[in-house]
Amino acid sequence: MNVARVSPPVNHAQDARATLKERKPIVNWEIFRAYDIRGVYPTDLDEEACYRIAKIYTLLFHPKVVAVGRDARVSSPQLSESVISGFVDAGVDVIDIGGITTDMLYFAVGAYDYSGGIVVSASHNPKEYNGMKMVREKAAAISSDTGLFDIRDALKAGKDKEVKSDKPGTIKQKDVLEDYLKHVLGFIDPTVIKPFTFVGNANFGYVCYGASAIVKKLGLNLLPLNFVPDGTFPKGPPDPMLPENRIETERLVRNSDASFGVAWDADADRCMFFTEKGEFISGAYITALLADILLTKQGNDNKIVFDPRVIWPAQKVCAQRGAQAIIAKGGHAFMKERMRRENALFAGEMSGHYYFRDNFYADNGMIPFLLVIEHLSKTGKPFSEIMRPYMEGHYMSGELNYHVKDIKKVIGDVKTRFSKDGQEDYTDGYSLETSDWRFNIRPSNTEPLLRLNVEARRPGLVEKIKAEIETIINAEPR
Repeated sequence: MNVARVSPPVNHAQDARATLKERKPIVNWEIFRAYDIRGVYPTDLDEEACYRIAKIYTLLFHPKVVAVGRDARVSSPQLSESVISGFVDAGVDVIDIGGITTDMLYFAVGAYDYSGGIVVSASHNPKEYNGMKMVREKAAAISSDTGLFDIRDALKAGKDKEVKSDKPGTIKQKDVLEDYLKHVLGFIDPTVIKPFTFVGNANFGYVCYGASAIVKKLGLNLLPLNFVPDGTFPKGPPDPMLPENRIETERLVRNSDASFGVAWDADADRCMFFTEKGEFISGAYITALLADILLTKQGNDNKIVFDPRVIWPAQKVCAQRGAQAIIAKGGHAFMKERMRRENALFAGEMSGHYYFRDNFYADNGMIPFLLVIEHLSKTGKPFSEIMRPYMEGHYMSGELNYHVKDIKKVIGDVKTRFSKDGQEDYTDGYSLETSDWRFNIRPSNTEPLLRLNVEARRPGLVEKIKAEIETIINAEPR
């Protein structure tokens, strides 16, 4: 892909920067979330806010060279321009990598040894949203625990006005796609890949370019869905975790000779899978599968990290392999931080984020796709048969979302009811485990929702525990 061709760099004229500096800022402080910045454009987050955030980033982290990219949203070009302008005015050199997937930013910062980077993106949120994901050197994520709230507080104090430079930074454009593809293909043996037919749903994001290139390199047959970038997201929120957004992928897999389906969210740092029967596979089971694959490749004496929503499938693989299982707080910034601390081989989240030690401890939406293709090629078995050992004897609710007025109170009431029934855990929200069933209830870090996951070892228990918890929540799933 030629980034300059498919998503031309924006104009970074000095007079545009001057105009930004004169504008009245619009900042809703609630846009600073646990592991990224996300809000409605332009009421919560506008060009002035992005300009000022870049200057605060410079004040706190002292970068010399940063990468800046953007997703396909309609508002992303102008917000990306403002981020770049803020860095340039602060004396920081910028590598503009244009329209990308979020995992391409992580790759660029890690592979080229930049001081840090920002991708302008609101991930899977509806079209009216935008935001930023930020990293420091070596693609280390910036979260609420590692500087994101410091950026917010410095911005509140107006400290961006202190950031000045006698020498403006420079701007260079760089196409990172070919290097990125070489990197992700290094996780597999391309010579064993069979010419599968598969359904790929790009959800109108820039992953279409990388996926199309891989299809050509590996001799695959792609049945594309939503493979033209469109930041208006004409089919609704670009989130394949929503059941209604999976219907067309499921239908096309069932009605074709596809061996499997894959869907990415709009910024493609997440991917979800479907069997040859068009059945959606929970990220809890894909985490177990990928852990098994990577332990086979790199040895059982490794650590595997996963979030606390649904843990038994991954725990089972670790126990069978003799690998160390580690439960960590969910969210890409927290998972990466824990992986680095533990030097873990792999981490997975039920949400479809998958992280790799050999990918700068960062999440990536293409590597899981390649590992699954390689595994299918080596085994010669249908995807549904491959997944059966990870799913047998395990029952789960899937993630249930509820709108409630007081999330903290509801979680407290659930704790009061169940605390004596089993072992409690507070890694992320509230979890309770017995020998036969387990649940995790937690507030969303990206939306005003309460999330519930229930898993069990016997049929009927998921429904029983779910119904009892819902009497406390006093709300129907969204």
